[in-house]
Amino acid sequence: MSFFKKALGAVGIGAAKVDTVLDHHQAAPGEEISGIVKIIGGKVAQEINKIDLKVMCNYTVEKEDSEGETITVTKSHTLAAFHIDEQFTIEPGDEKHIPFTLDLAEETPLTVGQSKTWIATNLDIDMALDKSDRDYLHIVPSELQQAVIDAMEALGFKLYESDCEGIDEVSFSRLPFVQELEFKTITGDFHGRFDEVEMVFFTRGEQLEVIFEMDRKARGLKGFFAEALDLDESKSRLLISAEDIEALEDIIYDMLEQHS
Repeated sequence: MSFFKKALGAVGIGAAKVDTVLDHHQAAPGEEISGIVKIIGGKVAQEINKIDLKVMCNYTVEKEDSEGETITVTKSHTLAAFHIDEQFTIEPGDEKHIPFTLDLAEETPLTVGQSKTWIATNLDIDMALDKSDRDYLHIVPSELQQAVIDAMEALGFKLYESDCEGIDEVSFSRLPFVQELEFKTITGDFHGRFDEVEMVFFTRGEQLEVIFEMDRKARGLKGFFAEALDLDESKSRLLISAEDIEALEDIIYDMLEQHS
């Protein structure tokens, strides 16, 4: 993986300069992000009270407004945080490097479509307003996630959109949302048989749980009414491990065939 030259932009606070640099610009869910916070003294001494680094992402929820209309609200969620609570003084000309590591949640959303993940830095320095900065990360699939995506593409599907949607029941997830990956058929045996296939990933230790929701293409009068009544969607679940990768295309093919 390549390096971030400056993952977090330099932020000048009064006479001091703060620059946070990541070792790598991308990571997969569950991996570690590391780097250093550089604090460079200016012409006068300054008290540094606290530095906060947070890995955050966006998701949407649907709510009713005051008139009873459904509206979509965008929220943010903190996936991981690193706090430097020690107070210290940065003297003129001094440079202090503070190393940090942040563990990404296994459910960290992939960087696809509208799904964004970023690092926010917030600094508390005497005689200055709180400062913040936002820099986006590139979250790539884990090995098992990539294997599923590759299998879908080999079967003629294309990943075209992704949304992080808020959920009411969070017993099966540590996050208040799930990321839905949406696939369309462009070729292959299932082209014209599905409007779309959506999936959600959940990491279960060494295994990956994949929830599929298939939206079948309406065929004939019966199919038209089924689609109109939302009866054309069906769900399926696969639990896969590294041993399944070689046969994964066939496994998914058989599952889709049962629901087409």
